[in-house]
Amino acid sequence: MSAATGSVQPHQRWRRKSDGVLTKVLYVDSPSQFRRSVHHQAQRRTITAYGSFLKKYELVSDGVPTDTSVQDDAAQAEQEKNTTCEGILVRQGQIWENLDTGQSNRHVVIESVADGEAQVRDYYGTKHSTLSVSRMYRHSTGWRLVEPGGLKYGALTASADEKSESR
Repeated sequence: MSAATGSVQPHQRWRRKSDGVLTKVLYVDSPSQFRRSVHHQAQRRTITAYGSFLKKYELVSDGVPTDTSVQDDAAQAEQEKNTTCEGILVRQGQIWENLDTGQSNRHVVIESVADGEAQVRDYYGTKHSTLSVSRMYRHSTGWRLVEPGGLKYGALTASADEKSESR
């Protein structure tokens, strides 16, 4: 179904042609209204004129709500909660550095992540803390991703393409 010939309906997913951002249609005004508009949401709720919406967006998936689409929505919402504002998905085993100058080069290892909260432990210790994923980005009191790889028993593991040399 092409965007020009199809009708816009609630629960459909559309992609903005200019930058590829996905949006979900929440509500469509009645065809009998003088100025018909589409209420949709990507990161924030937006109202766009119906004709402009058809020009700017292309259909990705039909809006037939199923149990799997509800699960997919929940999984996507969970992933969005666990993603920093810089677009980094926070995962178990990552190493992050505290950029706060009062913390003197503190590094933490992600133990688990759920609902936008990361359970961490100090890299060289046993102290456990909880960090909000929303704070995990580069700024004066924020965090920086140091190592995206996994850990094994508290030590860095070399990736397959890295070779260690001993002399």
